[in-house]
Parts: sequence; C-alpha cells; structure tokens
Amino acid sequence: MALAWQRAYHRARTATDGSTLTSTERRWIRTQAQLWDSLHPAQQQLLAHLGTTGPAAIPTQARTTARRYPTGEGSPHARAYATLHGHLAVSIHTHQDGFPLGRWLVQQRRKARSGQLSAHTLQELPILDPWWNPPWPFTWQRKYHQCRTTHAAGRPIPPELHRWARKQTSLWAQLHPHQQGLLTAIGLHALSFHLERQDPLG
Repeated sequence: MALAWQRAYHRARTATDGSTLTSTERRWIRTQAQLWDSLHPAQQQLLAHLGTTGPAAIPTQARTTARRYPTGEGSPHARAYATLHGHLAVSIHTHQDGFPLGRWLVQQRRKARSGQLSAHTLQELPILDPWWNPPWPFTWQRKYHQCRTTHAAGRPIPPELHRWARKQTSLWAQLHPHQQGLLTAIGLHALSFHLERQDPLG
C-alpha cells in the first residue's frame, strides 16, 4: 500500500488511541469509509482497528457522547437474537425487544479490542456466535450472513450480493482461512462462483 496512506493511517491510529483526533484526521477516516469497497483487504483490516468498518462508520471520537451500556445489560438480548437468527452480525441500528443490540455489540467489540471486556462476556458471546468479533472487517461478516441467509432461503441473489460474492472468489488468496471456510460452506470457492440451490445469476 502507498507510503502516504500508511503515514496518514498511523497518525490517525495514534490520535485515536490518545482520543485526540483532529478534524483533519476525522475527515481522512470518513474518506476511507466512503472508499471502503475499493481498499485492499489489508487496509480494511487496519482501519477496523480504528472502529471504521465501511461507509456508515463514524470515527471513534465522534461517538464518545453515546450512551455506555453495562456489559451484562445486552446479554439476554444477544442470546435472543442469536437464537432467532443464528449469528450476531447485526448492524449498529439493530434492536432486539426494544434494546439497541447493535450499539451494545459495537461497544463490546471495542472493549474486547482494548482488553476491557469482562471474562464472562468474553466467554459467552463466542458461544452465541464464534465470529461475533472477527479478525477481519465486520462489514465482511455482515455481507457474508446476508449472502448465507439468502442462499439458505432459496431466494434470488440481489445484484449487490452477487458482486460481493464474485469479489470474494477473485480475492480468495487474500482472505483469512476461516473466511475461506465460511464461504466454502455456502458453495463459494477460489476463482469460481457457484451457490447451490440458487436461481440463475445470468
């Protein structure tokens, strides 16, 4: 990746760790979020450490005024959602029984990255979803589950997911082995595009 990009990233990372993001650094992070789909997976993984996971991401410092939820408060709702859907790859706007589960999970992932998550929750969440806090960009995990759910229901694959799935096959060698395993489970393989039980993709 370009040296200038790496320098900008490290400036933003240092500022984020010290909670001293400037307007210039916040603007740079927003720009990367907007360019997410065109970034190299390694760049996306680095940006995930800043709390940036795609176009809807907001720099960490801008969220400091958000409500802090006690760690245990969301556990029953996480269990209920995982029971219904089989995963915790939810958007930040997801609610479960009126509780803001998406925001709560964002906070738990942030605590896990900083080593502040309670041991009980650190054990419980992976039981509900082994990839609730994946080592790859979280937006990838959400796209995967959208594709998996559509495939399992036998519904037509939307064009956006169709393009995403094709991209994974072409970037196969750059994916984490566990990402490859998840994709293989729904019929996607390196340099191929095939989803069993799906209708024609054209």
